[in-house]
Amino acid sequence: MKTIEELRLEINKIDEEMANLFNKRMEVAKDIALYKKEFNLPIFDKERELQLLNKNLEYIQDDLKPLYREFLIKLMELSKLYQQFINQDK
Repeated sequence: MKTIEELRLEINKIDEEMANLFNKRMEVAKDIALYKKEFNLPIFDKERELQLLNKNLEYIQDDLKPLYREFLIKLMELSKLYQQFINQDK
């Protein structure tokens, strides 16, 4: 069995990877926002969100699906807020 220190180091590495992925995701969200602005498309796309949610839930073990679903919904909400911020007339 790993020690608590080893487990915490593992979590720290995972959190660092997640932070890097979050940065990448938001960079793409920014590009999407700029594209939507250029082509006058709405920020909100409920159908796309449901497709993404359903597809990604396939990758998650059953007992974690409710938690991941909540996580992904919040992540998509943050992406939309960021896109709204990017598209504000300054």
